[in-house]
Amino acid sequence: MPFYIAVAGGTLYRMSTTGTATALTLPSGVTIDSTRVARMAVLDRKIVVVNAPSRSVWIAPDGTVRPLGLTPPSGAPLLSGTGSGTLSGTFKARQSFVILDANTFNLLQESPFSPLSAAATVTSQYLLASGVAISPDTITARRLYRTVTNGSATVFKWADLNGNTATALADDLPDASLSLLAAPTELGNAPGMQPGTRMTLIATWKNRLWGVGDKDVDVLRRSGLELVYAWPSSGTYAIPPVKADQYGITGLIPRKDEFGICKRNIIWKMVGTSPDDFELVQVRESKGRGCYAPDSIVVIDDVAYFLGGDGVYTWGPNGIGSISDAKVRNWFATDTYFNRSRYENAFAKYNSKYHGYELHLANAGDSSENRWVFYDIAKGTWWGPHITDAFTPTWASEIIDTNGVIIPVMGSSAGHIWQQNQTGFTEDANDIALDLVTAFHSQGTPDIEKHWGRLSLISKIQAAAGNLSIAAKVGALDAAVSRTLSPSQLLGREIFSPFGRGRFLNLAFTETTNAQGCELYGYEVEPVHELGRR
Repeated sequence: MPFYIAVAGGTLYRMSTTGTATALTLPSGVTIDSTRVARMAVLDRKIVVVNAPSRSVWIAPDGTVRPLGLTPPSGAPLLSGTGSGTLSGTFKARQSFVILDANTFNLLQESPFSPLSAAATVTSQYLLASGVAISPDTITARRLYRTVTNGSATVFKWADLNGNTATALADDLPDASLSLLAAPTELGNAPGMQPGTRMTLIATWKNRLWGVGDKDVDVLRRSGLELVYAWPSSGTYAIPPVKADQYGITGLIPRKDEFGICKRNIIWKMVGTSPDDFELVQVRESKGRGCYAPDSIVVIDDVAYFLGGDGVYTWGPNGIGSISDAKVRNWFATDTYFNRSRYENAFAKYNSKYHGYELHLANAGDSSENRWVFYDIAKGTWWGPHITDAFTPTWASEIIDTNGVIIPVMGSSAGHIWQQNQTGFTEDANDIALDLVTAFHSQGTPDIEKHWGRLSLISKIQAAAGNLSIAAKVGALDAAVSRTLSPSQLLGREIFSPFGRGRFLNLAFTETTNAQGCELYGYEVEPVHELGRR
C-alpha cells in the first residue's frame, strides 16, 4: 500500500492515503530536531530523511527505520593459522557490517570496509580471523572478505559471522569457492554521517542519491546506483566558487537530463548518464542568479521554479529567467510585503488542480512563513498574498487519496495536515474571504481629472447572493472611500451608476460569507472622459 512520511515535533510518522498516522520507531540514539526542516528523497522504494534527524535515516517499505549509514568497523581483523586444514599461502582480509533481509537473506545494507589486515601465512591450516569488530548499530552479521591465495589487495566475499557477539571465525574455504565477484567498490558513508554533522540537502537523479553535508557546504556527493547506503569517495564534486560564503550549495534541482546545483549567485549542472561521463557545467546566464531557499524548488514539466534574492526564477530548456520582475518585482525586491531575511526558509509546492506554483513566505516583520502567493503557469499571472487564520503553514506538498485524486495540502504548526482545493469554501467552519484591491487606474494620464462612468461587473452565478462588496475611491492617491457597492452574485452581470470625477479610480472587492463561492471574471468602467480635453 502507498504511504507518506511526515514529521511532527520529534516524531516520524507513516501516513496512509486515508490519513491514518502511525509513529515509527527510530534507531537507537536517533532523535528528530523539530526546529529543522526534514528533507526527503525516494530511491528504489526507500525513503531517505535528512537534516531533521540527528543521524540521517532511510525507511523501508515495511516501515522499518534504519540509519542511512552504518558505522564502519574500527579496525581490521587479525589473521593467523590454526588447526589442520586445506589452506596454504599468504592472505589478507577486511570486514564490514551488514543487515540482511530476515526472509530472503538478501543484502539490505552494508557499512564501509575496515582497513586491510596485515598478511598472515598458513600451511595446511584453517585461516583464523580473530578480533572481529562489534558494531554499535543493530545489524545481522559481520561480513568477512579475503584475498585469494597470495593475493595482494583485491578481496572477495569469504564468510558471514552471524550476530553481533562472536569475535572469531576459522575457515579453510578454497579460492574456487569464494565469491566470483570482487568486493563492492562503492561502499562509503554519505555526507553528514560523522557524529555532530548532518546531511542538509538530498535529491534523487539518474537512480542515485545526491547530498550535501553541513560541514562541507561546497561539496556535492552521490551514492552508488540504486543504493541508499553506499556513497563512494569517487563520487565527490567540489562546486565553485569554493568557500565564497557561509551558505555554499543552497539547492538541488533534479530535472530530466540535467541536475542543477545552486548557490546563491550561480547555478551549475551535472550532465551525463553515469559516473563515466558525469560532467559539471555552469548553467548559461546563471551568474548573479541563484537560489536562496532550497525548499522553494519545484520542478513542473521539467521546468524548475525557485526563489532567488530578488524574485522567482525558472530554469528550463530555454535557460534561466525571472517570472516576477515584470509584474510583481516589488513583492520580492522590497521590504514592503515579505521578510526578506527569512527567504532561506521559504517553501513551495505545485498545485496541480490550478496548474500553479505556490510559494510560502514570511510577512514583513514576522518570523514564520504565514503568507503565500500563487503563480498561474498557463496565464503567467500572480495572485496573493494569501493568508489563513486557521493555522500557520509549516510545509506544503501534494498527496494522492484512495481514489487516486491528487490533493494539495499544507502542514500546520499545530501538527495537522490541511487539504486545499475543497468545494465548500470554508476554513475550519469559518469563511474564506476574498480581498482583492485593484491598481489606481489613471488611463495613463495621472495628472488629469477624469469622469469615471458606469461599472459593469461580470461574475460566476452562485447559488446564493452572498455579501460581495466593492469599495470605490475616486480622486487622488489618498482619496477616501467615496462609494460602496453591493453586487448580487445571482445575476452574472450587473451595471452600476457612474462613479464621478477624479484623477484616479481604485476598487476593493471583498466577500466574507462562510461557504460562499465568489469568482470574478472581469469588470469594465465606461465611459471614461478626460475633463478639459476634446
